[in-house]
Amino acid sequence: MGRDSVGMVWRAHDFLLRRNVAIKEIRPRSYENGVDLHDARRRALREARSAGRLNHPAVISVHDLLEVEGRLWIVMELLEALTLKETVRHLGHLPIHWTAWIGFQLLGGLRHAHGMGILHRDINPGNILLTGDRVVLSDFGIAALHRDSDQSTTMPLGYAPAFIAPERIRGGPATPAGDLWSFGACLYFAVEGRAPYPVAGPPGASGTQAAGRVAPPVKAGPLRPVLEGLLRPDPAARMGTGHAGRMLSEILRVEGVTAAAPRLPAARLPPDSFTV
Repeated sequence: MGRDSVGMVWRAHDFLLRRNVAIKEIRPRSYENGVDLHDARRRALREARSAGRLNHPAVISVHDLLEVEGRLWIVMELLEALTLKETVRHLGHLPIHWTAWIGFQLLGGLRHAHGMGILHRDINPGNILLTGDRVVLSDFGIAALHRDSDQSTTMPLGYAPAFIAPERIRGGPATPAGDLWSFGACLYFAVEGRAPYPVAGPPGASGTQAAGRVAPPVKAGPLRPVLEGLLRPDPAARMGTGHAGRMLSEILRVEGVTAAAPRLPAARLPPDSFTV
């Protein structure tokens, strides 16, 4: 099917459960150049453990982890979808109500993950999948458990620099606020048709990224306060999930778009899960 930042992704069929699945071989780009296999295995186990704990329509489902002859494979839900990156590339930019709907749905999955103590750490338009009726966050390959301190300040493998929060660029730890900055940057990309700032060379080389100086949005309309709140340079002052959710919900109400949050069994919801 293709390749992401940490391996090849294949379409396959599970004969036991009679369903099509996606299988990702954990094979970093530097694999052939002597990457530490133990580190790759540890990353794979982290991905399976993290994503396997999540159960939300806006988060891709992980079914199993396999190790065959020293090669690691993660079995996941198969989705026929375009990424947000591909969609914006085709259309130039998305209308305000589309962007608000995508953000509203995605925020539910993000709150679910954060409520389970799981950070994504590399939210970008390339791992947001659009199926038509679902918005799905994929690739928890560089996700870390919130309390998993050994990776807390490590830059994600294969990261997209233009969508990394400024405090991460400065060497700060991964936090839920960092995920929210990346989430806001993806909404900015969707409605504006470009990243919050161009990236040429190493991230933060000009100081613009590290300082969090984002070009003001010009096409966002009523989304502008949401984007500005999510993209604040100071993580302590950044808009939270509850406030962002209420603002997105109000934009959709005004636009006349139905956007009920996906419902889960009550027993599966974390204490602060996103409900409307």
